[in-house]
Amino acid sequence: MAHVPHLYLPGPWTAPTVQLDDRQKGHLTRVLRRPVGVVVSYTDGAGISGEGTFTGSTVVRGDERIVGRRSPELCLAVAPPRSNDRVRFLVEKLAELGVDELCWITTRFGQGTPPAEQKARAWAIGALEQSRGARLMSISGPLGLDELDEPLLVGDLDGRDAVPAGLSRYTLVIGPEGGLHDQEVPHHAARIALSERVLRTETAAIVGAAALLGDNVL
Repeated sequence: MAHVPHLYLPGPWTAPTVQLDDRQKGHLTRVLRRPVGVVVSYTDGAGISGEGTFTGSTVVRGDERIVGRRSPELCLAVAPPRSNDRVRFLVEKLAELGVDELCWITTRFGQGTPPAEQKARAWAIGALEQSRGARLMSISGPLGLDELDEPLLVGDLDGRDAVPAGLSRYTLVIGPEGGLHDQEVPHHAARIALSERVLRTETAAIVGAAALLGDNVL
């Protein structure tokens, strides 16, 4: 069975057809070599997903459904890595996993800088389309740790705390390569161990997200 392309088409949709941008048209016709009339799936990135027909420049809308938010919601608060390639990898993988929000944080020992907003959004959109998701990961920040929504979970190699149960939202903090200074970690934050090994920032974020989004919480 041929792969069905998945498209991010920002809403709201008010007409029977939705216009494609040049990138999407080029990807469908030149990269994927899809002919006019092929079936495609699409989402508004806010929970509506459907299947329609590619006309060459638009998608004719078909059956649509609402995909509910996963519970609990998950925000990854991450100190950006120094390498642009590693930052992109981080954004793409968190978006593929279905993380609700990525928030860049400023830390005492952090040496990386967040990517440009539009660039990070483009990476997240590409990951949404690749993973066939229905909700686009939001990206915010940079913020200090004291500005993040509670409750906070902090990835810590020596962490011994358990993840609180029954919460509707988690914010998982992943520090920079140099670690977090004790004085910048809120006293009420739960310190949890993500691995027995020292992980790179982007690896720790992915491991933590996968665990918290799975059937079993850490």
